[in-house]
Amino acid sequence: MRLLRYFVDYRYDDALGGFKPIGVWMHNPADGDVDIFYEAPECPEADDANWILNRLVESGLKTPDDFLEFHAARAGYRGMRGPVRETETERGYEAFAKSALSKASAGDLDESHI
Repeated sequence: MRLLRYFVDYRYDDALGGFKPIGVWMHNPADGDVDIFYEAPECPEADDANWILNRLVESGLKTPDDFLEFHAARAGYRGMRGPVRETETERGYEAFAKSALSKASAGDLDESHI
C-alpha cells in the first residue's frame, strides 16, 4: 500500500446542468511522483495539465508538497476542482483514476472505497 493524494477535476456540462468529473490529479508524496489522468486526453483541461507536468519535469525540481493544493485552487472558467484527499492504495495511477471518476460520477466519492 502507498499513500496517494489526489483531487478530481470537474467541468460544467450544460446538458447535465451541473459539473461532470473529467479527470484526476494524483501525487505520491513518498517519491514526489505526479500523474494526471483525463478520460478525454484531447480536452483543453488535459492539455493544460500536460503543460504543467512538462514544465515541472523540464525544470528538474522536486514536486512541491503543496502541488495539489496550489492547482486545486486554480480551476478553469467552466470548471472546479474537488478537495485534495488522501488514501492508501495498491492500484496503479490509471486504475485508481478510473475508479475515482466512476465514484465521483455516482456521487459516491469516498476514498475508503477507491
